[in-house]
Amino acid sequence: MTLQTSQPLTSDSLGALSRQMLVILDFGSQYSELIARRIRETQVYSEVISYRTSAEQLRQLNPKGIILSGGPSSVYDKGAPKCDPEIWQLGIPILGVCYGMQLMVQQLGGEVARAERAEYGKASLLINDPTDLLTNVEDGSTMWMSHGDSCHKLPEGFEILAHTENTPCAAIAHHSKKLYGVQFHPEVVHSIGGQALIRNFVYHICDCEPTWTTAAFVEESIREIRAKVGDKRVLLALSGGVDSSTLAFLLHKAIGDQLTCMFIDQGFMRKYEPERLLKLFQEQFHIPVEYVNARDRFLNQLAGVTDPEEKRRRIGHEFIQVFEEESRRLGPFDYLAQGTLYPDVIESADTNVDPQTGERVAVKIKSHHNVGGLP
Repeated sequence: MTLQTSQPLTSDSLGALSRQMLVILDFGSQYSELIARRIRETQVYSEVISYRTSAEQLRQLNPKGIILSGGPSSVYDKGAPKCDPEIWQLGIPILGVCYGMQLMVQQLGGEVARAERAEYGKASLLINDPTDLLTNVEDGSTMWMSHGDSCHKLPEGFEILAHTENTPCAAIAHHSKKLYGVQFHPEVVHSIGGQALIRNFVYHICDCEPTWTTAAFVEESIREIRAKVGDKRVLLALSGGVDSSTLAFLLHKAIGDQLTCMFIDQGFMRKYEPERLLKLFQEQFHIPVEYVNARDRFLNQLAGVTDPEEKRRRIGHEFIQVFEEESRRLGPFDYLAQGTLYPDVIESADTNVDPQTGERVAVKIKSHHNVGGLP
């Protein structure tokens, strides 16, 4: 969910939920948001933030734990993304995943180098120490590997918790400082026992309680929306899909008639689907919808075009044009609301981490018009 305005918002996006939360420092992995999801599945709130977040900013956020994501870089490369080294002194439990583990090792005085044999795919985790992080993770569990570097020397005070046939340091820990690292990706479904490991970190190491629920999220979101919007007007681009429909219900519950939903019929829906959408919203849910018939405009834009990415680009461009025209007709509005999922953000990413700006990062899969596309 996003609320956009021509002026910067100064909201505390974490709200009351930040009283018990974990943060993921994002180094460009396409799995960063999946880590956040896995944590939320433990009923603890999590947020993905930039790896450039300073130790002081983290201290102010006061998370119960920090996770360093994977990433496409090598820690020894020139310009490789690095976190603030002061985070190791915060006294907050930290779990490094893949690149995040290698960065932890390097910044704390260990050595990371090119592995003699890269490891990609499934590997059996052989456990040296079944306590703490690896409690209830079975010896020999399958874990998902994706790395070409490895830790050749651990920093002082660290010990090896587990290894694989090709990776001597597959899981490491400095128990007294609550610093942990895993060379594999516990967040992916291929890692059997990965969620048990995440629960161990969340509950036993970070000492979190499972209090973040759907009901708590809805209640907090409504409070946050009301605090942001006040008595201003909000325009929502409604597609009829799960994302924008859920946001429409949430916004309507929070601000009522201050919300205007606009549905642009681009001609690509199933037969009678636009009619069913309008009936559902207006008659059953009592949410007014502004209907815009733009079928001919969109179909004309795609005449003779066969490349899928070019089609997405043209659809996104035409959507913006129609949306701007209609918003001027219906406006003025103070906020634009978009329903956007993490997968849309991941798939629309253009490049890897930019070491100069720290901006995100993952490789583009396909474009989504609802990620950075609307004015």
